[in-house]
Amino acid sequence: MVLNYPRFSKVEDLASKINIDFSTDEEKARAAFFWLSKNIRYNIRQFYSGKDRSYSFSYESEEDRIQKQQAVMDKLVADTFRNKTGVCEEYARSFKKICDLLEIKAAVITGSVRTDSNEIGNVTAEASHAWNAVFLNNKWVILDATWAAGHEYNKRWIREFNEYFYDIPTDKIFKTHFPEESIWILRFGRISKEEFYNQPIYTNTFLGLNTELISPTKGVINVNSGENIELKFKDLDSKLLISYMVEGNRYSQKPIITSKENITSLTIKNPERNTELVLFINNKDALHFKVIVN
Repeated sequence: MVLNYPRFSKVEDLASKINIDFSTDEEKARAAFFWLSKNIRYNIRQFYSGKDRSYSFSYESEEDRIQKQQAVMDKLVADTFRNKTGVCEEYARSFKKICDLLEIKAAVITGSVRTDSNEIGNVTAEASHAWNAVFLNNKWVILDATWAAGHEYNKRWIREFNEYFYDIPTDKIFKTHFPEESIWILRFGRISKEEFYNQPIYTNTFLGLNTELISPTKGVINVNSGENIELKFKDLDSKLLISYMVEGNRYSQKPIITSKENITSLTIKNPERNTELVLFINNKDALHFKVIVN
């Protein structure tokens, strides 16, 4: 149904249409998420401009501050609907505004995400991303309309909808998203910022599978010269096409695959140099590691 919606230029018009067409809060939230991911294009030029967005205004009371802050956010959303472009803040603020209009409890979460092996172990102090939580059926659901809308490739934005990022599984949230505010960490588990940054880079290709990386659980693999690398997985589907590539090589290679009961081991030839290791599943990157050869 939402696929047939027009490209609304006002957030109020979209919220009104959703309210007419859907009855439950869950249906309405999913419709808002879907429309934003399908109709707002990520502004890759703005992202690479490196310009930090800041807001400044004077106020006379706390009530005045809240009102003026809301006016700033409302203008941001209005501009997003008019231009149909934005970065993560535009997606997150727009989703929150739709929920406000529909009287659905929602929040904008800011924090850290990682997409590149160079970020493994590189703990940054500043938040780099924004996403949402929405309260449905007496629980908080985490979603990321930005990452659902598509992905970057060679500094270009590739539009490719991915439903994985609506209602991200609770046990997988901290593999990709780390909130600034501790309340959001406490609601879904326990993890430190250092632990978050020391993980491998997990992509939605891997996280969408019903498998688990058993070892190594750290993103940096230390290996002695001449010693092969071994990755172990639980419940890895034997029908999957698996290959790997190390930085600097032109072609991917196939690991040696052995299985015992529900544990699968991948043996990867020692690269004999410090490098990046990328595991591919069905020709899509799934896991990224740093390799340190001692």
